[in-house]
Amino acid sequence: MTDRTDSLLRRQTDPAMMSLLRAMSVCHTRAQRLDGLRVVVSVTIAGAGAVVAFTGVSSTAVTALGALWAVINALGLASWSRGQLRRAATIQEMFDVDLFGLPWNELAAGERVAAPEVSRLDRAFRGTERYLRDYYEIPDLPAPYDVLACQQQSLGWGARLRRRYAYTVLAAVATWAVVGVVYGVLAGLTVAQLLLTWFVPSLGALLLGVEIYRGQRDVAVERDRAMAIVHGYIVSAVRVPAADLLTVARQVQDLLLRSRRTQPRVPNWFFRRFHAADRIDFQSTMSGVSQLLNAPAAVARLDG
Repeated sequence: MTDRTDSLLRRQTDPAMMSLLRAMSVCHTRAQRLDGLRVVVSVTIAGAGAVVAFTGVSSTAVTALGALWAVINALGLASWSRGQLRRAATIQEMFDVDLFGLPWNELAAGERVAAPEVSRLDRAFRGTERYLRDYYEIPDLPAPYDVLACQQQSLGWGARLRRRYAYTVLAAVATWAVVGVVYGVLAGLTVAQLLLTWFVPSLGALLLGVEIYRGQRDVAVERDRAMAIVHGYIVSAVRVPAADLLTVARQVQDLLLRSRRTQPRVPNWFFRRFHAADRIDFQSTMSGVSQLLNAPAAVARLDG
């Protein structure tokens, strides 16, 4: 059993596996940049509206631009990044399936990304491999618990990051709305004037913020639910046959694929801001899993 886990941890740094991770990273970065552009434009227009409101100059042009940008966003500007997001999720599915030894689910994932395309994306990689190398950090666990541990790490870490980002965005939206109301009250504006001078220029940013909040929150909730189920199977290590666990692992992989296609990753700066502390917490979680599976009853069941 130990040899297989060692192989899983070693194989994730093989050249072919690292190539998949670099290609995946390129696609994620492109999707993040496209979504980042939406955020920058929305915030810029909202800021321009605030400047106009505070200076008292004519706000007609900014109001019209804010309304137009909100419509463009609502009509599906985000679809520009969906192709990159889906490709990144498919490549990450290829990495996971090959690493875990799971069957490819063509119904859920479609066809694999062709080798020439993976190579092209790999060559486009310009970042650091710091967060790609040793992608999964798990202790020495017997199969198939090594696979479930990797999936639990993906579910838990992703849920925490996405929930934290969702509430950060929601707090920013709420703060902006409160500032607008306070300004309207202090300036003695009517409701119509407040809407035209503050909220219409900010409409694109507000709608985008709500979209990000809802999407990331829903992914976090779904991942939390799946993580609880996976943890339940790990806790039941002495009673659940290995074949059933592999079936669960395949189902979890389908959920991960679906959630990865739904919402882009959180921005890199946000991920790195909390990476060190999150890493310590999840290493502690993995230590608990290792102790559970190394308990005498579990060892006897697995060896038998």
